[in-house]
Amino acid sequence: MYKLSIITINYNNLEGLKRTVESVLNQTWQEFEYIVIDGGSTDGNK
Repeated sequence: MYKLSIITINYNNLEGLKRTVESVLNQTWQEFEYIVIDGGSTDGNK
């Protein structure tokens, strides 16, 4: 079975990251891996 890779990059955009994660997790297709790459944010999105 194939898996889709979804990659989100983020830097100091906590609210945008929350919306993006929520959107990805609400997808009907569940065969995916989700990778979040943070560029060293200082706004609390650890």
